[in-house]
Amino acid sequence: MANEKDRSLDRRDSQEQVVRKTPCISRRQFLKAGVAGFAFLAGSSGVRDMLELVAFAEGEQLALAKGVVLVDKKLCSGCRTCEAVCSTYNSSGRSSSALARVILEKDYLKGDYEANTCFQCVEPLCLQACPVEAIKIDKKSGTNARIVDEEECIGAKDCIGACGSVFTPPRPRFDVERGVAIKCHLCFGDPQCVKFCPYGALEFKWSDDGVRTGYPIIKEG
Repeated sequence: MANEKDRSLDRRDSQEQVVRKTPCISRRQFLKAGVAGFAFLAGSSGVRDMLELVAFAEGEQLALAKGVVLVDKKLCSGCRTCEAVCSTYNSSGRSSSALARVILEKDYLKGDYEANTCFQCVEPLCLQACPVEAIKIDKKSGTNARIVDEEECIGAKDCIGACGSVFTPPRPRFDVERGVAIKCHLCFGDPQCVKFCPYGALEFKWSDDGVRTGYPIIKEG
C-alpha cells in the first residue's frame, strides 16, 4: 500500500511539471491528466493584518502563487467535510456550504463528486475586474495568494462575474450577511481543509518558484 501511495505522489509531481510547462490546456484535459482541481480557503478574520499591499505597474506580471491544494477526485467521497471546515474556520463559526471556498458539486445519479476550487490564476481575472482594487497579492504570508481585502470590498461582485466568465462555478463567493466577496487565502499557508479531509483527497503543494496554473493556462471546456 505504501508503494502504491508513493507511486501516486510521483505521478502527481509529474503532472504538476506538465501544468507548469504547458502554455495552455483546457480544464477537461487537466482533469484527464489525473488532478481533479486545486482547493483553497478564504477568510474573513485578520485579512488586513496579514496583507502586504502591493501595487503593480501597468503591464507588470503579478507574482505567481506559491501554494496549491491538490484534489484527488478518485479519493473524494463527497462528504463535504472540506466545506464545513472551510466555512466554520474562516467565517467566524458560520458553517454553510454557501460560505465555503471549496465548492463541491455532486451528481447523485452517477455518484460522481467534484471539488471546484480557486486556481490562484497566473492572470487573475477577479483581481483585474475589481473596481476598487480590493483583491490583493498576499506577500506577507509568503503564499502570494490572490485574496480579498474585505475592508475595501464594496460588494460589487465584479470579481465573481469575471471568474464566472471562465470557470463554472465562479470561485469567489458572496457573503450576503456581510455584503462582501470572499475568496481563498490558503489559510495563510496552513490550509485547514487538508488537515480535516478524512479520505486524504486533499494535499497541500508548494513551489518557491511559483505555480503556473489557472487562467489563462487552464480554461473550462
